Amino acid sequence: MEVNLVEIWLRRDKKRWLAGALGGLFAGIASLAFAMGLCLMAGSDVWMPIKAAALPILGGPALNWGLHWDAILTGFALYEFIAMFLGVIYAHFTGTNHLGALLGVGFSFGCFSWIFIGNLFSASFRDVHVADLHKGGTFFVCIVFGIALCSVAFFDKAVRR
Repeated sequence: MEVNLVEIWLRRDKKRWLAGALGGLFAGIASLAFAMGLCLMAGSDVWMPIKAAALPILGGPALNWGLHWDAILTGFALYEFIAMFLGVIYAHFTGTNHLGALLGVGFSFGCFSWIFIGNLFSASFRDVHVADLHKGGTFFVCIVFGIALCSVAFFDKAVRR
């Protein structure tokens, strides 16, 4: 059986997009939890991954050590918004719930996120560039994000019930 990818990509499947948004939220939370675990093991501020997402909006003071709710809430909201957006794109372009395909595209999305969002786009913000965030750890966080996007299959089945 041959699959016509263009036909899949031109579909307007709102339930699939909703599943992608939910999968993106889940993947965002999973990758943040992983990043917080890395920071905990490194002896760093456990809230730093969430606060780092607030750098483009709040600037350098967002990374001040400790529990700063303005940075945490802003960073979480921005990170999850981007995760939702990427989840919708992921769900739209995969168009399947086959785990093998989802894992492959998820790994690709993780690499894409690390290269283009983590290294190129976010570094265009001065405060993010100055913070010089650890690129090695960020790679694994992005891979966890991409793999966790496979949850779209679960959410797609749940939404269609």
